[in-house]
Formats: sequence, C-alpha cells, structure tokens
Amino acid sequence: MKRILFIFALLLVVLNIWSLDLLFTPSGIQVNQLSTFSFDPVNPQSQPLLTTLRLTNDQMEQKVKLRVELSWNNNEIIGPNDAIFISIQNLAPGQVLQMSNRELITNTDNQYFKPDGSININIVDLIEDLATLEEAILSGYFPDGKMVLKVSAWPELNPADVAYASFTITIRNAGAINLISPGALIGQNVPSLSDLPVSFIWNSVNTGFNTQTLVVREYPPNNPPSLSNIHSTGTEVFRSEGDVSSGFSEYLPLNGDYYYAWQVFTDRYDEYNPNVSRNGSQQNPYASSWFVFRYKADEGGDQSPEDVQAILTMLKNPALLNILNLGYTPTGEVIYEGRTYRGQDAIDILNSLMGKEIEVKVRD
Repeated sequence: MKRILFIFALLLVVLNIWSLDLLFTPSGIQVNQLSTFSFDPVNPQSQPLLTTLRLTNDQMEQKVKLRVELSWNNNEIIGPNDAIFISIQNLAPGQVLQMSNRELITNTDNQYFKPDGSININIVDLIEDLATLEEAILSGYFPDGKMVLKVSAWPELNPADVAYASFTITIRNAGAINLISPGALIGQNVPSLSDLPVSFIWNSVNTGFNTQTLVVREYPPNNPPSLSNIHSTGTEVFRSEGDVSSGFSEYLPLNGDYYYAWQVFTDRYDEYNPNVSRNGSQQNPYASSWFVFRYKADEGGDQSPEDVQAILTMLKNPALLNILNLGYTPTGEVIYEGRTYRGQDAIDILNSLMGKEIEVKVRD
C-alpha cells in the first residue's frame, strides 16, 4: 500500500514540474478613444503603459516560449503564428518576470525574450482584408468593440503545458455633445423663457461608462455672459450629481431677468487616461458649447389664492385638507428652496407634486 502511494505522489510531481502562471494587471480597461499608434511594434516605447503581465515559473529551471495575439471583435490583428518569442535565459524555479504591453507588442527583443524565428508585426498590413476595421484604423482610431491582447506561455520542452492570460480594452467612442434646448449658442440672440421647470435637452453618444454632467451658471441682468467672461463672472448655481445622459428637467432656483448659461460635459477616457477620476476635474473632457437663455419670471396675478387652494385640495393630503377645513386660506405664494414664486410659476410647482407623497408641517 505504501509503495502505491509513493508512486502516485511521484507521478504528481512529474506532472507539475513544468507549471507556469500568467496574470495581467489590470485585466481590462474601458476607453472612448484608442489610437492605432497605441500598438506600434516598431517603436514599442511610444506605446502608453496599459497593462503588466506577470509570469511566474512555479517549478523547474526551463526556457519558456511566449505567443502574443491581438484581436478586435474576434478578428485577428496579430495571429497565432505572427509573434512567438523564447526566453533568452533559463527561468529559475520561482522566478517572476514583469512585462508591460511595450515588451509584448514588439518586433524586437526585450530584457527577457527574443523573437523565435521571423517576426514582423504590421497592423495595417494585417487588417487589409477587414474593410471596416481598415478604414477606421487608417483614420487613426479603433472603432467600437473589444480589443483583446492574449498571451500564452509554455516550457520549450513541453509545448502541451500551456498557460493563458488575456487583457481586454472595451472601446466605446464618444464624440460631440450637441445642446438643443433651452437657449441659444453663446454669442447669438438670447431667448427668454418663463415656464418652469426648465427642461434641458441635448444629443450625445452614451458610452455606457461615461457620466455626463450638467452645469448651470447665473449672471445678473447688467452683465450677461459672453465668450470672454463665461468663466470669470457669474455664479455656478447647479451641478448635477450622477449621470444625466437622458436629459434633465427639475425646478431650479432661477431669478427673474437673470441670464443663465449651461453646458454638458463628460470625462475623456483614452489609452493615456483609462482611469481618470469621474468628478469633472479632467483638463480635456468632451464638452458641449455653452447655451444661454434669460429667465423672465411670470409675475402675472391671474392665479388667485382660490386657484392655489383648489390645487392644494387636489393633492389629497390629509394634513393639508385638515388645515383648509379649519378655514386657513393660501396667500398665492409658494416658497421653494428659499425663493418665492407667484402666479403661474407657483401653480406649476404645485402641479408637479401631483401623485407624490408629501409631508406637511404647520409652523408660525
């Protein structure tokens, strides 16, 4: 029995003497701009540092071969026979190698590996039979899709014992953000509006991982915004929290006769900035032009306290109904976020509460 166990243990050792381990860190990134020059094998040091491959030799001293492959949406750019390397020296047991993408996508030696045979990676030549991809690459950028860098490694004397690792770049190209309403492009005639809430509408590419931010700035009646003072004067009165890629429509504290400029921007994630902070601090985001409008408060007195009371009754809030039944009558004014609204503005705010749960507090 002991003899059988000894033989079994010996077999386990024999089966594992070739063990290798591969790990990409990070294993993937998301970008909305990826230049074709990011994978220049002729000048690998010009490539941005995108990922690091960790290769660990877990067992015996050995030479190791590497195969590098690159694909876009499962279409080969660097095929399985285009780039094979062999270690310059034997790897010692437990030895760990660290290589960036610069040392993997290359036509030349690196500090650990040299080409095993002829290597001539030329991305433009390799995609000539893919019309869509070729057109995009010749324009300088990869189209939407997934770029996958796959590396396989095996001991020179045992090609069947292969380890694999892959690094994925998800590309979602972002472009211009075009504002639609309200207002007009800064520098043009400024339209006025009086309806609340203001609905901000724009067109843009929703990449799926970019967060779009809406910014609104306020300017007094005697100092309207212009291209020269858009940032140096005025006050930021609103900055959205979270993604507003589908538009925005809420009551904002607008002052009568004041000017308002608004803009939408989203962070730019490219191969040089794949992990920028998502707080609008980037120096070069995708940003729309500025739109400007003037708010003309509806000061009309057409809406009487009775009109306001009728809407309050329609809200069907028990506390409100009890107060009205006690003989209290509204003044016709609505105070919202510290600002007083009258007339149609007050009616619009109350109408926005229809069907919502509200809490009523009575105070002096």
